[in-house]
Amino acid sequence: MMASREHRMHHWLWHEVRNNWHQYPRDIQQKIDELGWRPPRPVLDEGGNPNLENDSGEDFLYMHRQMIGDVNATLKQVGDPGYPRVQGWLEVPPPGDASYPVPPAWFDPGGQGQAPFANLERIKSNMFYEKRFRFWQKAFTDPVFLRSVTLGKLGVLIEMTIHNAMHMRWAASTGTVRPDPLQATGDIDPTRGEVIGVEWDDPRYDFLGDTYSSHVNPIFWKLHGWIDDRVEGWKIANGVYGNNFWKGTWIGKMPGHAEMVAPHALHEGPEHVVSPMAESQQVANLIAQTGVFHNNPFMPSFSMEAW
Repeated sequence: MMASREHRMHHWLWHEVRNNWHQYPRDIQQKIDELGWRPPRPVLDEGGNPNLENDSGEDFLYMHRQMIGDVNATLKQVGDPGYPRVQGWLEVPPPGDASYPVPPAWFDPGGQGQAPFANLERIKSNMFYEKRFRFWQKAFTDPVFLRSVTLGKLGVLIEMTIHNAMHMRWAASTGTVRPDPLQATGDIDPTRGEVIGVEWDDPRYDFLGDTYSSHVNPIFWKLHGWIDDRVEGWKIANGVYGNNFWKGTWIGKMPGHAEMVAPHALHEGPEHVVSPMAESQQVANLIAQTGVFHNNPFMPSFSMEAW
């Protein structure tokens, strides 16, 4: 299910446009907007820093909660008593956990470079867990702290710190990583073509460091299950009940949801109305024209250790 192209494209596009929106030229923004993919609350501001005040963190928490709900619905149909639903970690696995060993860091001279390798090696170290993971876990489960922040601010803080770090701590080298979509050559037709090769839709491609593939990895559901539980912790700390509390509910065009079956047109006229999957391809092609990509999405240029 999650290895399908439509699910991969959705997860990749959702993170791409939400993180890079302010870097796209105005004409590209307009075309993406016409296709129904404009993020109402970009998570990074025009300077590339996390926006803690616009409730984009709620979008992050809400969208991934919908993903968990979709998987749970499928698991219910499967009826496996050994795996009835997504169950997140109760605690982020400490160093030496035999069930969730930390894969070694890897060096890619043609891609990562020395500095990212050093960052990756540090994130995977025991010291990083003791100094940062324990601090983050304590803060994000502390009722006093949870009462001091909005859910939107909490979502961004989680996303940009422990979430990103968990992705890369348990990421394993795949030997090869999906390249960025083809950059603009002046002749890309935004209504046609595939800028991400279908070979990357292979279920075996489940790299945790790529938003096109991370959700195919079982670890993704463990870490996002832990994150989803933080919403419930925030609700309890703030005396919030029920589900009518969300301010940020942007999920993009998620497969199987209402917005996905409401196609937009890139140009006026019914002859240009296309399927949701074709729309996703169009948005990907438009992004490719800009040459702006969310490289190393879980290892941002700003320091995740600043908080």
